[in-house]
Amino acid sequence: MLNYKQKPVNYIKILLFLISFQLSSQNLIQNPSFENTKRCSEIIGAFDRNVKNWTSPTFGTTDLFNSCAKGQVGIPYNYNGLQQPKDGNNYAGFYLHSDDNYREYIQVELSKRLEKGKKYKISFFVSLAENSDFAIKNIDYLLSVNKLNTSIFREMSERQLKKNNIENFKIYEIENNRYYDNKSSWTMISTEFTAQGNEKYLTIGNFLKNSKTEKMLVSNKNRNNMSYYYIDLISLHDSDWIETTPNEPIIALKESNKKITLNRDYTFQNVVFEFNSSELSREAKTEIKSVYDFLKQSQKTQIIISGHTDNVGSSEFNQTLSEKRAKSVTDYFISLGLDNNRITFTGYGNEKPIATNDTEVGRNKNRRVEFKIVENN
Repeated sequence: MLNYKQKPVNYIKILLFLISFQLSSQNLIQNPSFENTKRCSEIIGAFDRNVKNWTSPTFGTTDLFNSCAKGQVGIPYNYNGLQQPKDGNNYAGFYLHSDDNYREYIQVELSKRLEKGKKYKISFFVSLAENSDFAIKNIDYLLSVNKLNTSIFREMSERQLKKNNIENFKIYEIENNRYYDNKSSWTMISTEFTAQGNEKYLTIGNFLKNSKTEKMLVSNKNRNNMSYYYIDLISLHDSDWIETTPNEPIIALKESNKKITLNRDYTFQNVVFEFNSSELSREAKTEIKSVYDFLKQSQKTQIIISGHTDNVGSSEFNQTLSEKRAKSVTDYFISLGLDNNRITFTGYGNEKPIATNDTEVGRNKNRRVEFKIVENN
């Protein structure tokens, strides 16, 4: 661990925008984690009838998984696999690839209409169900002025929508170089867009037919010819804002005159790992690069990296894992060109939780990598 003298609080202007409070009021998605329901349903395909603010825009029967339910739509075990919620007690599930181009979607009414020419950021979390045969790349979204209510049973492509006399919509493809194949934990999908103006409804799903869907075989045992995904924690807000939670400040690439306090711990938003892994994802590398760009312009600073885990497993195992993850981040900084004299790392195992380890949501917050920027000695 780097030793340095504690100095009075200093402030430095940075090109990174800091927000350290919840932005629930800025999130334009109503009922973002499907917690507000009409009843505890144990019926498959009850999403359209049971989740407030959300609907299914086609004849597809999207599912709601409830912590209060048992059996086929229970949590964590359900008819298509095993998964804990990313947030809260519920999540949704839908077919994004299946025989005869069958598709399912989720649609939500935004709390207000989007402003023309304004930039927005959309993000959500997905996890591939264990019973899936394929992982796909094509999880995209559609924005429309009016609510979609179609008789479409298959992919909701632009051609199919126009056949159903649907107007004032746009399908957005999310640029992605990898397959969403993680079955053990949640993967965040995030992107920005510029609004055309007056959009009021958001729809998420796969808008391509089977022959155009990019897919990868992940299992030979199921033979269902399908891709089924869980989805949770959807957000859509002005691109100047970053969604976060208390006690977990994060940063993002935004030019600003905001100031950040030296010697303060910040948590990387996208530096998350699969179980027993220290490999960095593409999103993690992008976020690390944003911090590196700042350090490159502020030569009189150093950075301290610290790794943390939840309390699952032995203390010795978690200590080693936290060190590997912190080192993985450190090594990537150095590969980008940061002088190794300006960076140090340490692992704390499960010694410094920021949330309860009694829930999956809390454990997920504790599995983190933090950094602190300090002045050179």
